[in-house]
Amino acid sequence: MHEKRTLSVQRFENTLTRNDFFVDLTIYDIPVSLLEDFSEHVINPVYNGEVTEAIKDLMRKAILKQKLATNK
Repeated sequence: MHEKRTLSVQRFENTLTRNDFFVDLTIYDIPVSLLEDFSEHVINPVYNGEVTEAIKDLMRKAILKQKLATNK
């Protein structure tokens, strides 16, 4: 039986707007090697080890990229 590994992101510290609320996020089935590489090459050097900040920033960048692609 496959045991699921989880990464829980439990705190969000962004500036609130009137429509913001917080959620706890659990991500399943992330290979250890992917998480290690992400941590080594992205989280530690760019975000000073802050997993939550890295995920929020990458989500914002993906949204902006998609909006720009849609508006072309």
